[in-house]
Order: sequence, then C-alpha cells, then structure tokens
Amino acid sequence: MSEAMDRIVAIRKVAAVNRWLGIWKWRNEDKDWHIMKRIYPFVLHLPLTFTYAALMWIEVFRSEDVAQAGNVLYMALTILVMLIKILNIWYRRQEAAQFIDELDRHEMYKLLRSDEIVFWQREQKTFQRIFYTYIGGTSVVGLTGYLSVLYQDTYELPFSYYVPFEWQNPQRYFYAWSYNVLAMTLSCLSNCLLDTMGCYFMFHIGLLYRLLNRRLLALRETSEVKAIPELRHIFQLHRRLRTLTKQCEILVSPYVVSQFVLSALIICFSFYRLVQMGKSNPGVFATTLQFVGVMIVQIFLPCYYGNELTFSAHQLTNSVFNTNWLEYSVATRKILNCYMEFLKRPVKLRAGMFFEIGLPIFMKTINNAYSFLALLINLSK
Repeated sequence: MSEAMDRIVAIRKVAAVNRWLGIWKWRNEDKDWHIMKRIYPFVLHLPLTFTYAALMWIEVFRSEDVAQAGNVLYMALTILVMLIKILNIWYRRQEAAQFIDELDRHEMYKLLRSDEIVFWQREQKTFQRIFYTYIGGTSVVGLTGYLSVLYQDTYELPFSYYVPFEWQNPQRYFYAWSYNVLAMTLSCLSNCLLDTMGCYFMFHIGLLYRLLNRRLLALRETSEVKAIPELRHIFQLHRRLRTLTKQCEILVSPYVVSQFVLSALIICFSFYRLVQMGKSNPGVFATTLQFVGVMIVQIFLPCYYGNELTFSAHQLTNSVFNTNWLEYSVATRKILNCYMEFLKRPVKLRAGMFFEIGLPIFMKTINNAYSFLALLINLSK
C-alpha cells in the first residue's frame, strides 16, 4: 500500500502544468525533442512575460505624476518579483527537479504503517485545497480585470502598460487588450504556481519532521529491543532532513527575499490606487481590492509553512523526552541524551542573510506597507 501511494500527490498536477508553462524541468529532457524542450521556456516567456514587464516599466517612467505611476507600479513590481522567481527556477532547474524526485522516490522516506499513510494523505489533501483556492482566487482577479474594462464608456486596459501604437479606438483596442490578457494570464499562472512549488518544498519537509515526531511518540509503549532499530532509522532520517532543509533554503531563498522586500511597496501602491480612485470606477476598484487580498495571502503562505517547518523540528525534543527512555539501558539513554543535545541546534529557514521565514516577517511586511502608504499619502498632499 505504501509503495502504491503517491507521496507528492499534492503537486503532481501542478508540476505537469509548470512544464507546459516553461517553469519546470521536463522528464527525459536529454532524449526526445530535447532541443525544443530546452528552448521552449524562452520562446514562451520572452515575447510575453519579459516584454510585458519591460513595457510596464516604460509606462512607469513615462508617467507624469505619482498617481499615474501608481496605477502601473503596483503591478510592475509584482511582475518583477515573478521574473525573479522564473530566473531562479531556470537557474536551479536541475536541483529543484532532483529535490522533488528524492522526496518522491527515495526509500528513506517510505511510510511504514497504515496510520502514517492516512496521516500523509490527509495533509496532502489539505495542502491541495489551500493552494487550489489560492490559484482560483488569483484567476478571479485576472478575469475581473479583463472583463470589467469591456463595460466602460472609455477605452481602458485591464492592467496598464506602454502600447507603442494608438490603441484607444475600436480598430486597435482589441490588439492591445488581447496582448494584455495573454501576457497577464501567463504571468499570473507562473507566479502563483511557483509560489505553490516553493511552499510545497517547505510543507513536505515540515511534514517529514512531523512524521519523525509521530514515530518517536509511538515508542512510548515499545521495548528497548524493538526501539533501538527504530531509533537508528529516525536518526538517519533526521540527519538527511537537515540536509534537505538547507537545500530547500537555497531553492526558495531568492524568491522569498524579493517577495518580501517588494511586497510592502506593492501593497502600498495598491492601497494608494484605491484611495485615489475611490468608487468612481467600480470594476477597477473591485479588481484592485481583490488583488490586495491575494497579495496578502501570497506573502502569508510561505511565512506559515516556514513557521510550521521550524515548529515541527523544535517539537522533536519533547517527542524524545516522551519516549519510554526511563526503562532503557544506560547506553541507550546516553545516546538519547546526545541526540537531545544535537536537537538544541535550531532548524530555521532563512531568506538570504536578511531574515527568518516565519510569521513575524509577515507582520513586519504589513506594518511596512502601512507606513509606506501613510508616507505616500502625505507626500501627495
């Protein structure tokens, strides 16, 4: 039953979609159609996401005042973060694929009992529900933006960018609108699916730490003879998990740094746009408001899963103490004591050398966004 179960079922479909979006390594990339598979990401993203980002920044620099720049800047910064995520996954494509492949196939992470399988399946389904809701919410923001401008009296693009021709007329508006929809849809999907993969890395390792806790607690009613082989396996698995945690930090660190450094500005300019707009344009107002909600969720999710990973790793000390160690021999108790000393070394995910990935940085980002907004409103007056 354990062999038949898919251990990464929560992101199996996401990884398949990511391959078609050009942000994940293809299987057997060095065999059939290997040249097409290697150039496909560039053919897809260069004319859409990268060009679209450049046109947005041209529009920012052409703006005549802060209000006009703010209408574009909140999305230009979001697309910039997305480009950093894409470049990061392209650069580390081999390491990311090997990381997921190890979690999926390595014998060390095999589930041993039926209760572990039930636990694993339940947690994977919970992750799926959370991120399918997040992806759906992100899609709703795009659809609201695409459709709301079609019911306005004036010609307006869903998300502003520099258009190198006159587009505010019935003949050419469709071309500008269509490119906007294609580029934004690809950018939107790439952004939220890369978030899903990054959070899954942290979620899966945190889940393995929770599995270690369950196995340690299961030793409470186990004799020393049966406990020693189990403890040996737990020690080996824990040592490997420490290595995986470092690998995970390398994979997610660049995009988490960029996300949190720029998220405060993105939320600030989004709220500033809402304040300047009021309710004069209900469609654009609703789109921007939904965008702010999705952005807050986007920065909360990696904080939550990073915090859960750290908490689950720290719980190992209590789990060791709750084993049946009082009835073990002196030699075994010394080994457990050494293991508890080893557990005093904290397990933390860091985003670069700047901060730890956890709930405190989420609150700090929201506070920074509010401070920037207050400063921007005062400067505009």
